[in-house]
Amino acid sequence: MNPTKVQPVMTAARDCALVMLESATYIQRELPNVQMDDSIRATTEELCSALVGTKHDMFTEAFELDELLAAEASESDILVRVNRIVQWLWQDVERMHQLVTALESASKRDPAFGLAYLLIAESATNILQAFNRTRAAADQLKSQAG
Repeated sequence: MNPTKVQPVMTAARDCALVMLESATYIQRELPNVQMDDSIRATTEELCSALVGTKHDMFTEAFELDELLAAEASESDILVRVNRIVQWLWQDVERMHQLVTALESASKRDPAFGLAYLLIAESATNILQAFNRTRAAADQLKSQAG
């Protein structure tokens, strides 16, 4: 597979991973300044750690994908890696959605949680936008395959 066709996916995935890292860092920095219950705070901290880990995993996966491209791996092997990248990113997007939903419900019960909801929802929106660019690039690559 032509590496130039894969490059947009790799670039978008790296960018998404960086948005995840930036969002996690921002949330961690602001977390002491917002009110939320202990269980949601623990979930938020775990998710931030996962987002940082995903950034490292994505960069490792992108490096391995570069190696596969240099070795002229089969198109199916490349697409398997691309699908894996999209799936890994999607797992974190789903977790962010669950957290946003939990905070939205909590903020309806207790308006003091409203700032926490805004903090997480804003970060989730940034991550979702970056993920959508990655998925679009992957879908474009798949449509060109074959």
